[in-house]
Amino acid sequence: MEMENDQIQEYCQDALKVSEEKGIHHGLSYLIGEKFGRNFLQLKRARQKLQFLYPNEEASESHPLNKGGRALKMSYALTIQEHYSTPLEQVKYYELFLKEFVAAIKNTFSTEDIRNYFYSSPQLGPCEQESSDSEMDFSDVMQEAEEILAIEDIKRLFL
Repeated sequence: MEMENDQIQEYCQDALKVSEEKGIHHGLSYLIGEKFGRNFLQLKRARQKLQFLYPNEEASESHPLNKGGRALKMSYALTIQEHYSTPLEQVKYYELFLKEFVAAIKNTFSTEDIRNYFYSSPQLGPCEQESSDSEMDFSDVMQEAEEILAIEDIKRLFL
């Protein structure tokens, strides 16, 4: 994780330079909207690969896994370990990386600056990326909706 920590510090330093040149909003757009956001979306994708592996709370009693005996549960656990170890490791990696990233951003920028950034309707992706007035198709709308939800999740990590 040492190399990743160096990368986080480099992102924070770059964001401070952007802030000095273009303003704090641009610095935080680079840091949170672009760098942090990309890693957060990778965590979401890794979690999506695992979302059906475990019974949810509502279905827990009726789930076949909970009706089966110890042999079924052991077989299921071994199957998950064999076939899903990479996504499980990715989720753990990104969770730890993002936790350290949040701490570094909070040490680099004030809580007030971060709060103002989130109340400014931020976007994920490069700051220069402006939305055009052209017609949006279904996938554009879905991607924008996914980004809005991701930004809300990211905001909860900071505020």
